[in-house]
Amino acid sequence: MVLRRLARARRRSAVTETQPDELPKRGLFAEPVRITRLDVLEPDVNDEGVARATFLIEIKDDEDRRCSDVSIEARVTGPGRSRVVQATTDLMGRLRFRMAAGEGDYQIEVIDVAAGGLDWDRDAGPLQAETTVA
Repeated sequence: MVLRRLARARRRSAVTETQPDELPKRGLFAEPVRITRLDVLEPDVNDEGVARATFLIEIKDDEDRRCSDVSIEARVTGPGRSRVVQATTDLMGRLRFRMAAGEGDYQIEVIDVAAGGLDWDRDAGPLQAETTVA
């Protein structure tokens, strides 16, 4: 009987307040997220001896925190081919897209950043990069 009274006394009612959609979300990341870095890394040669281009993308939120586990979709174009690829950022908020198609011109264009319902500020960062692999 005493335990029942103690159990009732410890229960606290929790009230959940909703957040208006027009305000920045708080939690793991603050919106909007943005691409803060889109770099071309040094070209290298893969195990088959084919030259490849590597692009590095970094995502941060509105409070300049690195955004991990964010899905990025991009179109990578190389000599004679083009692919739409998708990957998620690592713990540092970065990912690399590579394409091996030999020597020639390569380009990347970010199509979408899916940040778990957070807004993506498309205009806040770079969306394209290109390089020539010789």
